[in-house]
Amino acid sequence: MERAVNEANRRLARVQQIKKWLLLPVEWTVETEELTPSLKLKRRVIQHRYADAIERLYSD
Repeated sequence: MERAVNEANRRLARVQQIKKWLLLPVEWTVETEELTPSLKLKRRVIQHRYADAIERLYSD
């Protein structure tokens, strides 16, 4: 995963690059309610369920 992020960052300007990321141990699906039936993100659900992880990314 880190190689993919590094490869993507090589094609981006410094301000656009991914600085921090976290691989979650779960897959987001419609059944687990992180995605809509049309596979769009449910931002409120994600922000609520993963608040601690999001906070860690922004606090370091």
